Parts: sequence; C-alpha cells; structure tokens
Amino acid sequence: MAKTSPYESGELTDSIFLILLTMLSLVHGYGIMQKLSELTDGKVVIGPATMYTTLKKMKNAGWISEQKSEDKILYTITKQGSDILNNDYKRRKYTMELADKMLGGNDNG
Repeated sequence: MAKTSPYESGELTDSIFLILLTMLSLVHGYGIMQKLSELTDGKVVIGPATMYTTLKKMKNAGWISEQKSEDKILYTITKQGSDILNNDYKRRKYTMELADKMLGGNDNG
C-alpha cells in the first residue's frame, strides 16, 4: 500500500511540523532555516532545496501564504495551516503520552 502524503492525511513529517512552527509570524526562507537551527540547537538542519520544495507544497495545499517585501518573500501560516499544525500537535502529544505511560515515565535512552 502506498504511503499517504502528509498533504492528504494531515499527519505531518517532523520537517513539515517544524517548518510550520517557524511560520507563526512572518519569516523569510533563510530565517526559517535559522529559526529551525536555533529551536533545535542545531540538531535539525533543512537544506534550501528541501525547504523550498516543502514551502511550495505547503502553499499549494493552502497551509501557508507568501507576501513580497522589497527583495524577500515572507511566509506565514494560514488558518488552514494552523488547524493542521494544531491537530498534528495533539496527535503527537497523545502518542507521547501513550509512550510515557507504557514506558513508565522512565528515561530509557
């Protein structure tokens, strides 16, 4: 069975989830990469090709909008994108609560 696209299922990849988080306010492409690096202490690095492909797909899905400002394009999350992000956050939180329950709250790593 073919894997369903996150743009169809709403179950976001970690990269999409994190990119959407950076767009809670207007941000340009390079700023997204900087914010991701800062938020994750450098553990998550998304290259320009991957990021701009993802931005294009998210724009086509209606999850983000863009605004031209002088020599930059600024991106922000839309209402639809915010709904997708919040739903996926709840799904992730529930999954982590189950994992915590099953692992007994132990730090096994």
